[in-house]
Amino acid sequence: MNVILEAITQFFANIANGFLQGINGPFNGLIPLLGNTPLALTTANTVVEGTWTIMTGVADAFLGLIVVIAALQMLYGQSTGTLYIPLSQFVPKLILTVVLIHLSKILGQDLILVNNALCGLVRVDVLNFIQQANGGQPFNAGQNVGLATVLAIIASLSLIRLIFQAFKRIVLFNILFVLSGPAFLLSFHPLTTPWFSYWARLFVVTIFTQFFQFLGVGLGIQMVIGSHQTGVTGIFLAIAMFTLAAEIPLLLSRFSGAQGSPTGGIGTLVRTAMTAAILFAR
Repeated sequence: MNVILEAITQFFANIANGFLQGINGPFNGLIPLLGNTPLALTTANTVVEGTWTIMTGVADAFLGLIVVIAALQMLYGQSTGTLYIPLSQFVPKLILTVVLIHLSKILGQDLILVNNALCGLVRVDVLNFIQQANGGQPFNAGQNVGLATVLAIIASLSLIRLIFQAFKRIVLFNILFVLSGPAFLLSFHPLTTPWFSYWARLFVVTIFTQFFQFLGVGLGIQMVIGSHQTGVTGIFLAIAMFTLAAEIPLLLSRFSGAQGSPTGGIGTLVRTAMTAAILFAR
C-alpha cells in the first residue's frame, strides 16, 4: 500500500515540477510582485503621474467654482439674512482641502513604501524561521525536495492566481491614486463626504491587501516547515495557505464597502489619519 501511495505522490510531483519548469521563465520576473509594489508601476510611472496632475487640475477648477458659489452665498446671506457658511469655518476647511489635494501624491507614495516595508519584515521573518528550523542554515537541495513535493502541486496552480491579483491591485491602485485629488475635494462638503469615505476605505484596503496576502503566505510556509509535514497534512496546510491568501482581497473588500456616516465614523477617521500622515511626511 505504501508503494502505491509513493508512486501516486511521485507521479503528481513530477507533473508539478514539470509545470513549474515550464512557467519558470515567463513568471520568474513576476514573482517579486507578490511581496513588493514597484513605484515604477504606480506613483513614479509617467502616465500615472501625468493623469494625477490632470485630475488635480480638475479638482482645483471645481474647488474654485465652489469658492465662487460660497462667496455669493455669503453676500446673499448677509443682505437677506439667510443662513450661510461663516468665513471663519469656510477658510480653514478650504486651506486643508487644498493641501490634501496637492499632497495626495506624497500620501499615496508613502503608503506604498510602508506596505513594501511591512512585506519586507515578513520576508525576513520567514527566512529567519527557515534557518532556525534547519539549525541556522538554509535548506539544501535534498531537503527542498520534501517541501517542494508538498507545495508544488498547489503552489504551481495558485501562483498564477496570486500574480493576477497583484496586477489587478496595481491597476486599481493607479485608478484610485489619479482620482485622489477629486476624492479629497468630495470631503469638502457634507453631502459628498460619504463618497470620499468610500474612496478612502478602498484606497487604504487596496494598498495593504498585498501585505495581508504576503503575511498569510509567510505564516503558511512557517506552519508547513515547523510541523515537518510532507504528507497529506502538509498538503492540506498548503491548500489552506494559498486558498486563504487568494481570498484575502474578497474578505477585505467587505471593509471597503462598509457604510460610512456623512458627518463622522470611519470616513472622518481616515481623513484625519491621512492629514496627519501628510503633515508628518513634510
